[in-house]
Amino acid sequence: MSADASRGLDPGLDPRLLEQLVHCAPDGVTVCDAHAADCPVVFVNAAMEQLTGYPASALVGRNLRLLHADDRDQEGLERIRVALREGVACRTTLRNYRRDGAMFWNELRIAPLRDASGRISHYASFHRDLSERLIQGAREEPRDPALSTQTMLAYLRDDKLTGLLRRPYFEELVRRDWGLAQRESRRLSFILFDLDYYAHYKEIFGKPGADQSFRRIARVIGGCFRRSTDLCGRFDEDQIAALTTGLDLTQAAKLAETVLGRVRDLAVHHPRSLISRYVTASAGVVSLVPSHNADPSQIYEAAYKALKDAKDLGRNRVVSFECG
Repeated sequence: MSADASRGLDPGLDPRLLEQLVHCAPDGVTVCDAHAADCPVVFVNAAMEQLTGYPASALVGRNLRLLHADDRDQEGLERIRVALREGVACRTTLRNYRRDGAMFWNELRIAPLRDASGRISHYASFHRDLSERLIQGAREEPRDPALSTQTMLAYLRDDKLTGLLRRPYFEELVRRDWGLAQRESRRLSFILFDLDYYAHYKEIFGKPGADQSFRRIARVIGGCFRRSTDLCGRFDEDQIAALTTGLDLTQAAKLAETVLGRVRDLAVHHPRSLISRYVTASAGVVSLVPSHNADPSQIYEAAYKALKDAKDLGRNRVVSFECG
């Protein structure tokens, strides 16, 4: 059986039909040359032009960092760099900017494309404006009268896979607690957990298997943050964040160590991890009493830096420091 037939393609299918299919896709699609310097765009579909406001001629031959403008300090960018370096797929959300300067939340997926020899020759990326969908989801009234107010609130508040808080709702609660901490000089500690080599895990077990494992892990992590003042949410595809009130840095770091131990205790087999037979996690922990002129982005940025240090030091560990 040919490779095309094994993928459900008719070997006699005109390639121009596939090109038309991609051009008609509702989401933005680009293809970048993995071999050329700076990984330039070589293909853009119509939806991508509409999404960004850039004509294809302005994107082809350039790196997609054009869409970041000057907003380069984003956690999702590091996730993309790791995926490109390791040659794996990834999914993240970025603040991107249209040609007219308007910001939008870009839900971005990247997948490597391989040639006949198995080498990565190109990267395909798929782009969707997530900001509008979130706004519509938050404002849309339930059409089914059988849905109660509590059901709808849970739908908007909770991540469907994990049951933890969705990131937009989590961040809204962080802003609330941040304001209280500023007024009352309370200490906040922010912990960011990321699963180690989880992109490799997904390659082996696929999305259903990875989702099943991530659900178990998220349940264990969420179970460690049960105080009435604790917040715990899904922060990114493979990341879980928690905010605690009243714990100092040492206490928060010790709690993070406990969480990592419980993740290891699950013994979720990971045949392609470079550090363990099982799925492990890394954590970045930061703590501060917010000053009156600070905003929550300060604690997010510091936590990402601590998490990156934990990854650079070998993963499966906690790095913590005082913020501010």
